[in-house]
Amino acid sequence: MANLFKPSKTNTVVRPKDANKTLQITGIDHLARGISNDEKGIYFVQGALPDETVEANVQQHKGNVHHAQVTHIIQPSEARRQPFCAHYAECGGCETQHCDSEDLLRFKQQAIGQLILHTGIQANEPVVIKKAKLGARRNIKPKARTIASLQKELPWQPPLNSVDRHYRHKTRLAIDARNPHDIHLGFRTRGSSDVFNLTQCPILVPELQALIAPLHTLVNSISQPLRIGHITLVKSNNKTLVSIRLVKALSKEDQLAITDFAQQQNVAVEIQTQTGHHNVGEEDSLLTYSPIDSIELQFQPDDFVQVNAKVNQQMVAQAIDWLALDKDDKVLDLFCGIGNFSVPIAQHCAQVIGIEGVSKMVQRATKNAQNNGLPHCQFRHSDLTDPAWIRTLANEKVTKVLLDPSREGAKEAIKLLPSLNPSHILYVSCNPSTFARDAAILLEQNFRIDKIGLMDMFPQTAHTELMALFVPSNTKSS
Repeated sequence: MANLFKPSKTNTVVRPKDANKTLQITGIDHLARGISNDEKGIYFVQGALPDETVEANVQQHKGNVHHAQVTHIIQPSEARRQPFCAHYAECGGCETQHCDSEDLLRFKQQAIGQLILHTGIQANEPVVIKKAKLGARRNIKPKARTIASLQKELPWQPPLNSVDRHYRHKTRLAIDARNPHDIHLGFRTRGSSDVFNLTQCPILVPELQALIAPLHTLVNSISQPLRIGHITLVKSNNKTLVSIRLVKALSKEDQLAITDFAQQQNVAVEIQTQTGHHNVGEEDSLLTYSPIDSIELQFQPDDFVQVNAKVNQQMVAQAIDWLALDKDDKVLDLFCGIGNFSVPIAQHCAQVIGIEGVSKMVQRATKNAQNNGLPHCQFRHSDLTDPAWIRTLANEKVTKVLLDPSREGAKEAIKLLPSLNPSHILYVSCNPSTFARDAAILLEQNFRIDKIGLMDMFPQTAHTELMALFVPSNTKSS
């Protein structure tokens, strides 16, 4: 989740005379907000596009930084489109449907490029540089340089994308049953925790969208709907699953209603409680997906998996290509999850070592490697924010590294990677801000960005993922 600006109590009062502004939008930022400047400062305008003139409501400000919401489009951009979803105005999900998909990717690339090139290392924060021998290190106080001073331009590659509709294979529905005569089942409204009643969701795959109306019927038929916390929907290779999270056990009548729903809709149903889970009419709820055609991975409904199967397959294939794997490579996969990258990569090299901080993910990844006949793909449980993990690799002679951290990034791990002397470091990021910070650390340690590309895992949203390949500065471009 993005770290949004939080106003303080002392200097964010918006004066009535400043509340409405006519603004010229000159670009967007990495969160897909329009940018405008005037004598009072900079404005981040939700819902605005480059080259537009808009009327906006300034909702909060701190110093010369203002946050606003479009109220009227005076002069629209050529990239502006009519949103295709009936819930666009209220839903907090696909907030950029007002922009053409290709134009949006172009705008995002420009914004993220500027973010990366102008992110510097904090002058008062020492970077830990490892010498060739593990365990020996020295602290260097970095110069106050930006990435732009270390690498003049970014070697952008074509983005990975998919269709902007019917791509999402997994989602979670919230429920508000406080009023039994007006039960809401759907998503959170934009800028609020309120739940609106979902009638359609064009980004869901058809199998999941078809369950929306029957689920409304189900929750309205249950005598104790307040006992339902949320409902997760998953379409996998082997089944369509509805996972119902309960805060308290349901009556026998309500359990029968869920059994009838499963039979009528021909779906698997899992009931989750605080003490565990059980399946309605099935032995287990293991699901499967394929990161590449020759590999199948198992996962549980609450495991992290990518929701856009097409982009995930492109992403894994691109990772294998950019790493330029050969039969002698020993690859380290940090934040490896259930093996989304590790297991496919293991088909192309001598060994893969996956490290993950969640123990149940390590167990699942180990099983996935075994199921696919890849015993040289091994997994370890370790806290990657603790430098101790690097010592376990002292004798491994790792040649290449892949990391796919959460939105918090991988600052502590990044500081240690050069000590392994890898020829390739492939960074998969779901947060351009933390990527820019971590990239600055690598560039200060004599690496450069050899390739970088966007991955549109969530079309028509402000969210953007990217992949970047770092190689030693003295290495020729590939």
